[in-house]
Amino acid sequence: MAEAEPTELIHLTYEGNFCLECESTVIKIAGADAGADDPNKVEVQIDRTSMHPQGGGQPTDVGIISSTTEGGAKLKVEKVTIDRETGIVTHAGTLINVHGDEEPAATFEVGSKVQVSVDADNRRLLSECHTAGHVVDSAMARCGQNLPPTKGYHFMDGPYVEYRGKIPPEERETLLGNLKASFQDLVQEDIDTTIQNLPKEKAEEVCNNIAQNFDFSDYSSETVRVVSVANFPCPCGGTHVKSTGELKERGWGIKGPIKSKKGVVRIRYGPDCA
Repeated sequence: MAEAEPTELIHLTYEGNFCLECESTVIKIAGADAGADDPNKVEVQIDRTSMHPQGGGQPTDVGIISSTTEGGAKLKVEKVTIDRETGIVTHAGTLINVHGDEEPAATFEVGSKVQVSVDADNRRLLSECHTAGHVVDSAMARCGQNLPPTKGYHFMDGPYVEYRGKIPPEERETLLGNLKASFQDLVQEDIDTTIQNLPKEKAEEVCNNIAQNFDFSDYSSETVRVVSVANFPCPCGGTHVKSTGELKERGWGIKGPIKSKKGVVRIRYGPDCA
């Protein structure tokens, strides 16, 4: 049997980043059997998806996958994951009984056509959160802190960005004030987000034009997705809003205090901080 092809991720292009729906074909379905604890809990693999799988510091998209035939299967997608080795994406969730009776919910057939629909409000919030994390990077650079970013946690329960390095205790309060001001300046400047898939050599040149912040030696692919937010380019697989100005409404900004311990600097951020 031929190996399954990697799932096409619609969001990886600039246009696809803002595309919330797509048509797809069912490749595999598992979990819908009489012996399962809940026969309506299933995992579906399709050939292409507009949903962002959890990873890269960003939570999973949620939404609906529905059969294109009337009265067909409908899945409430609760978690999307990707196998990094194969590139295959799995959509896990609960089959919805569209008829509202006590009969078992309809399931999908391999080879059938389905419509993928991302929850727009959830995607918008997560995209804002991820973009705001990148604005933190740009604010750090604007404040002369060219520390290599090592981790981004873009979950709504307490987002932050971590860097390799240290900030002396006596400098933290001043830096925090400068970072807060720089973040708001970048939001007011309404800088466009760009998304490009570049050859690895070009991506390294673009992302390390200010400082050697990113190590591309671990990238096996010959192309790298580079996202530039607030004029700060970096390798990224997440979803984003169109410009920094779109962070105004929820009042995204930097929170204190700055934490610096064991060679790791953590900058917290969130909404309602403008």
